[in-house]
Amino acid sequence: MGMLKILQQLFRSFTDEPVPQKKRTGSSARKKTSSSSSKRKTASSPGRKTASSKRRTGSVSSSSTVYTDQTILGGNAGSLFYAVPQQIRQMRTLSGYNNLNGTRSMESLFYQQGKYMEHYTDDFPDNVLCGRATPMYYNMKDNELRCYFTWRTRYRMGALPAAQNAFLLLYTFELLNLIGVTAPELAYSMLGRLLSDYGEQFPSFRKSLLRWMPDFAAYYQVPYRCDDEKEAAAITILRHSSHTPQELLEALDALSKYRIRNSKLYLAKPDETAEMLKAVYQAMLLHYAEKKKQSYSSFLLGDQKREEHIMFEGAVFYNRTLQMTRDIRLSPLCVYHCCNGKWAKETFCSEPHGDRIGALLRTFDSVLREMLRFKGKLKPGELPEGDEAVIRQALRDYFEEQKRKNAPVITLDASELEAIRAAAAHTTDMLTLPEDEAEQEAPAQPAEPELPDGEAEDTEGDEELPDLPLSAPAMALLICLVTGESYQPLIDAGQMLSVLADEINENLYDTVGDTVIEMEDDETPVLVEDYLEDLKGMLEG
Repeated sequence: MGMLKILQQLFRSFTDEPVPQKKRTGSSARKKTSSSSSKRKTASSPGRKTASSKRRTGSVSSSSTVYTDQTILGGNAGSLFYAVPQQIRQMRTLSGYNNLNGTRSMESLFYQQGKYMEHYTDDFPDNVLCGRATPMYYNMKDNELRCYFTWRTRYRMGALPAAQNAFLLLYTFELLNLIGVTAPELAYSMLGRLLSDYGEQFPSFRKSLLRWMPDFAAYYQVPYRCDDEKEAAAITILRHSSHTPQELLEALDALSKYRIRNSKLYLAKPDETAEMLKAVYQAMLLHYAEKKKQSYSSFLLGDQKREEHIMFEGAVFYNRTLQMTRDIRLSPLCVYHCCNGKWAKETFCSEPHGDRIGALLRTFDSVLREMLRFKGKLKPGELPEGDEAVIRQALRDYFEEQKRKNAPVITLDASELEAIRAAAAHTTDMLTLPEDEAEQEAPAQPAEPELPDGEAEDTEGDEELPDLPLSAPAMALLICLVTGESYQPLIDAGQMLSVLADEINENLYDTVGDTVIEMEDDETPVLVEDYLEDLKGMLEG
């Protein structure tokens, strides 16, 4: 019988047919125990010889030790004798020789072996730990490789098997080199899936993957997907005009040392607070651009810097293509520059100024509480000179705008509109004198300047109303106050004089610059005499 068969027979004896234990009676056990103890006592005395020590050659002796099933070599003995697949053995024979330049490198060897094994599948039963910091095919043992290929097979099939950091890195190296995928877009999606599936469980791997994914997007020129929360927040701040107020607030809060989303004011009025914060942020952008000649976003996020960049630093990457001179803009925060294979990267500072953003949000929260008389005062943050005044003015402008938007809107039905037109026509008739009455009263009136030719007053037909931004009832009230005529027809038509006076004051404020009608205690409208001539000019012009 050959040695291999003998060894297999021994393994079967360990696993399949355990040796039965001998059952000892109590008396025999005590007898053997006493016998063995007496033997130990005899052996401890030097120079003494017992009868049991004098054994004849060829005599048979028995032992009291009972043997049971045991695992040899501290593990699964069978795993040491698994046959190594032929494809793995052939992979190890590859040399990594580069036919293009006639050189060998670790990266070219990895790429050759990876392409050779890209479709290999395995079903290895053991779980072997691999603690290599930079795992590659050539420096991994056969069992480690088989365990990795088994994990890769299950993951490619859609499962989520338990992973190791070394396996995740090796699989990422394959995707970076487009091993096992047909297009860069597919590889980029797989990298995103890896980040989603194992990123939280393996923080160091997540950090490396977030560093390599922008390099991948720039190198292969695929659409970049931002998976870093801080980077996404910074992009939102830069593109605030295309984002909602709530998204801008959350982005600022993510980069701030003062968390405004935990503020009592925000929790009480989240939507209003977000809208007012966006108005303040826009005012700060304008203030810094006009007064300080500086970008406010750069003040908060840091200035841009450009420096040399090593693509896929820390990864095993085989550069197989000649990179031409070009610029690749991944996002408002990141631009890659390539010049004959040498790369540079232009980004904002990696760490935004969280203290500056925090001071902005804290001061905004403090001033808003003061204006709203919200309970619980808050000490403002330390801002550059003049910034707090800009915040206060922006909030005042916001409140004024909301007041204008919420002003009551007067709606009229058809019957009311007809009554107003009749009242306006009556007022117009009262202001227009017939020609014979004008001739009779002419001697008593001071001489009026003659109108130029072609501008004689047309007394026939309807009069054209002055071009003022007023409704017909408001126009009628203004004419009555200027001319001293009675506005009783407006009251008879159901018009509220106070509402008409407010309309006149609001719509003429931009032109006159002040209130032109005041209401007495008895709700009687009174025209401010200082603006009488100005109003006459408006009505006549």
